[in-house]
Amino acid sequence: MHYLIIGNSAAAVGAIEAIRTVDREGEITVVAGEKEHVYSRPLIAHLVAGEVTEERMPYRPADFYRLHNVRTRLGEKVEKVDYAGQKAVLAGGEEIAYDRLLLATGSKAALPPLFRKSLKGLHTFQTYADAQEILSLLKQGKKKAVVVGAGLIGLRAAYGLQMAGAAVTLVEFLPRVLSRVLDEEGSALVEDILKEGGLKVLTGRSVKEITEENGEVKGVVLDDGTQLECGILVAATGVVPNLDLAQGLKTDQGIIVNEFFQTSYSNVYAAGDVAQTRDIARDGQYRVNANWPNAYTQGRLAGLNMAGRPAPYKGSLGMNTVSFSGVPVVSLGVFDPEGEKEAGYEVKTRKIPAHRIYQKLVFKENRLKGAIFIGDLGYCGAVKDMITEQHLTGIIKDAILEEKYQLYGFLRKRRAEKLEGKSIRWPESYSSPQKYVKSFNEETWTERERDERPW
Repeated sequence: MHYLIIGNSAAAVGAIEAIRTVDREGEITVVAGEKEHVYSRPLIAHLVAGEVTEERMPYRPADFYRLHNVRTRLGEKVEKVDYAGQKAVLAGGEEIAYDRLLLATGSKAALPPLFRKSLKGLHTFQTYADAQEILSLLKQGKKKAVVVGAGLIGLRAAYGLQMAGAAVTLVEFLPRVLSRVLDEEGSALVEDILKEGGLKVLTGRSVKEITEENGEVKGVVLDDGTQLECGILVAATGVVPNLDLAQGLKTDQGIIVNEFFQTSYSNVYAAGDVAQTRDIARDGQYRVNANWPNAYTQGRLAGLNMAGRPAPYKGSLGMNTVSFSGVPVVSLGVFDPEGEKEAGYEVKTRKIPAHRIYQKLVFKENRLKGAIFIGDLGYCGAVKDMITEQHLTGIIKDAILEEKYQLYGFLRKRRAEKLEGKSIRWPESYSSPQKYVKSFNEETWTERERDERPW
């Protein structure tokens, strides 16, 4: 059996690890356009900010491929896939035959024509190479930056550059920041936090012209005539699933897969940011929910299915996380039914402006469908579980944000059900042959209930 994986990020790692739990002998080949060992893409902004070193960037140890008996073709591009003939064609014409194929091609930058130039100082903010080139520009004294786009990628880029000592201006075409991640109230709070942190934010503006000299970026001209000088220009104008190899497959927003991650060809699978899966919070609609945890989980289950161990997928959850000036921001599922003009939802909020706290829960038919947490992540994990599991909330609906006793009782029962009597089999690398049996600790849980918030 030959497993071919195109892509080398979270979904690919999940698939490799899962395949090897079932099939130790089959051949695995990974082909990816990026030349780097698999790295943690969410850490790119922290690398630029100087908060992590390059030693922290690998997502798995240096011997990961060797230990899992994986042949790698990194820095090479697949030009096309012959799905009927079961072979991938590389840029140089070489063909790689496969028995089962996983498309883990992720997403790619959606760049307007103006930003499709080859200029020193003009970058996207998606890859390790982007981060390294931006760090090089910073070391050369380029200390003025413009980031175009105020979505998650744009704000992470602005954060990384600002922490590295650059003066950053954020330019957003839409009237508010994080418009696809937060509701209006959440966006306004985050924009205030950004401005208080020293970031210049211009909303309702677009770049009309990039000024350059000798092939280097010198600045931008906005649609209202404003001129901004910069040596670093980051185009964070959005991403889309990378469907370059999807010709011949059933697609919509992304590659459409069934619960076993099979595409319209039964021996071809897709997982991660390129896959369109059932959305748990949206009553079974199919969406691309692109985030790191989803990608790894999807890759792991796809790998099990590829290796012959059926592992159905319950669905994905839209989830966004970021932090600015020490203030955490999380949105989950259906967080803005008002903005989406969706009926039938009930909303509950908790606000403490003095502490930069805004929390919002979204319910439909007595089930939790989405949430926003800014400033206080208390019980965010429990809320995520409630959305994922789609339990009836009943009496605890009014108790969650206020952390009343009904919430403690619900969580206590759920935790005990998940833990009590469950056993864990130690990995082969551990010396103990005994199983570890979990148990619910009543004393610890009671002590946890006594914890009080500082506000």
